[in-house]
Amino acid sequence: MKFGLFIMGTKSSGYKDIVEQVEYAEELGFESIVLGERHFRHGDLLYPSPYSMAAAFAARTSRIRIGMAARVLSLDHPIHIAEDAATLDILSGGRLDFGVTRASLDEECHVVFQSSLNESTMRFKEALEVIVKAWTEEKFSYEGSVYKIPRVSVYPKPIQKPYPPISIVAVSPETLIFAAEKGYSVVVGAIRSICELERVYEAYRRVLHENGHNGMNAGFTVNRFIYVSDTFEKAKSEIEGPFLEFIKNRAPDLRSALIFRYGNEGNFSFDRFINDFFIIGSPETVTSRIKELTERINLSHLLCSLNYITLDHSLCVKSMELFAREVIPNLTTSH
Repeated sequence: MKFGLFIMGTKSSGYKDIVEQVEYAEELGFESIVLGERHFRHGDLLYPSPYSMAAAFAARTSRIRIGMAARVLSLDHPIHIAEDAATLDILSGGRLDFGVTRASLDEECHVVFQSSLNESTMRFKEALEVIVKAWTEEKFSYEGSVYKIPRVSVYPKPIQKPYPPISIVAVSPETLIFAAEKGYSVVVGAIRSICELERVYEAYRRVLHENGHNGMNAGFTVNRFIYVSDTFEKAKSEIEGPFLEFIKNRAPDLRSALIFRYGNEGNFSFDRFINDFFIIGSPETVTSRIKELTERINLSHLLCSLNYITLDHSLCVKSMELFAREVIPNLTTSH
């Protein structure tokens, strides 16, 4: 199992702080650094220009892979995305993991960028086809319902052949099935319970095999909210308020999903979140919780959300450091 860091903004950080944190993450041994894409009032959460940030990461690191979870394909023209991603793959020396998603976390982006949310599935599927063609064919044309592209040559081509690893953020069952049918890796989580993850994993593997994919190149990554401190009590006192604020005010997609699960916000409780999906505590407690997860699901990657926009940057970095130094070694030794 490999460990990636899902890099969000923190309460007191700027761009320089995040770049320095990524350098430290490489030093600590994380396999990958993963960015999201958010705009407007959520821009400080995951940054509105992920490839610009990723290029800065590439310039300051040498080993760590640089991924997306994910580039919103329905918000931009696929040739622009193909060009930017291939350029990043070259600048990073072939370290790009190309993660994509269908839609933004709320409707505002689709209104502003004039990309109807109702058309997002069609745009997403066609865009992915165009990007793969742009990377693998010297010249190509495309005639879709959304994109109509005359015969063109797109440059540059990525270093990784035939193209960088592709993963799809699978929020809905339909997206999960699409990814499995095509043989693409998936990223799932971050609020799914272990029981839900087991069902999702089995469905993904079943559709993979039904479509002739042996699964060797199709990874199953789980995103998990994690917070590590010296003791469980200290971790809870430090993160409870900030995490509840994060869910209430900074994560509309997660808030809506949790309302659907629990009935209403009145049923939200931090202890319930810990029981269902949030891994917090001492290094020993966090190690035990992750072992429980890996014993029930054959994970290829664990994507660790250790930054919180509502928590001071120094506490996020300390949690990351404890996780890397006192959790990862115990998990890699036991697997």
